[in-house]
Amino acid sequence: MSASGRFGIVALVGRPNVGKSTLLNRLVESKVSITSRRPQTTWHRVEGIRTVGDTQLVFLDTPGLHHSGKRMLNRVINQTARGAVAGVNIICLVTDARGWRAGDARVLELVKTARTPVWLVMNKADRLQAVDQLLPNIDAVRGRHQWDQVVPVSAKTGYNTAHLLGLLGQSVPVGRPEHAIGEVTTLSRRFMAAELIREQLFRRLGAEIPYTTGVTVSDFTMGTDGPVTISAEILCETAGQKRAIIGEKGSKLKIIGVSARRELERLLGQQVFLEQRVKVRKGWTDDLAMVSRLGYALKD
Repeated sequence: MSASGRFGIVALVGRPNVGKSTLLNRLVESKVSITSRRPQTTWHRVEGIRTVGDTQLVFLDTPGLHHSGKRMLNRVINQTARGAVAGVNIICLVTDARGWRAGDARVLELVKTARTPVWLVMNKADRLQAVDQLLPNIDAVRGRHQWDQVVPVSAKTGYNTAHLLGLLGQSVPVGRPEHAIGEVTTLSRRFMAAELIREQLFRRLGAEIPYTTGVTVSDFTMGTDGPVTISAEILCETAGQKRAIIGEKGSKLKIIGVSARRELERLLGQQVFLEQRVKVRKGWTDDLAMVSRLGYALKD
């Protein structure tokens, strides 16, 4: 890349379930962040990378900010979300194009003091009942902040996402890339394995389990001639939750395992042997040591 290229970091922030993870995956043209219909699926800060020509953008998919929640897990998730905007070049506040919500206002209060350009990205434009609803909805939110840009998109269909990508590329500083061409994420394969299993938990079980169900990977061995071996532990807080995850005669856990293994094989390009165990850890979301096992650290 030439010295005249551009490099920048873009934070995607917003309340839960506005489609930040789906938007990240669309922008980097690869699945680097898990998605489900359940709110608050993203816990960690997820980095995705998109390189186009001599421009490289690093996107940070942040957890949706929890308005309430006193558990240790809630505290570290919120801290992760708030800390993600430090040192970025552009903040994209992602909302639902169908209307402004109180949760959007709370997130705006947190980011508008960051002395960083704040863009409004109105996602789910495809969900509007009529096309002529879009302009009135844009006009309704323009006065809420001095937005540097207002861009309606649909992460699901791809509507206007190329335009958003182009605007971001033009707006970040001149600089050299920090990641190799073709690299799409900084996440480790072990981390991705845990996330893909957790994704299938939420997709297959939905409201049967709380969003605080966690996954840790105790073993991740890349085989030279054989399959990749992955041992995962699914953490829940009650025996009832464990029964819901396992299902009758292990039926639900088997479905989760089959689906997760397919996603892992697609990611790794190799056959995968996946072992899953479900463990009850009462109160684990309030246990800093257990929360740290999932890759979190609560800062002072």
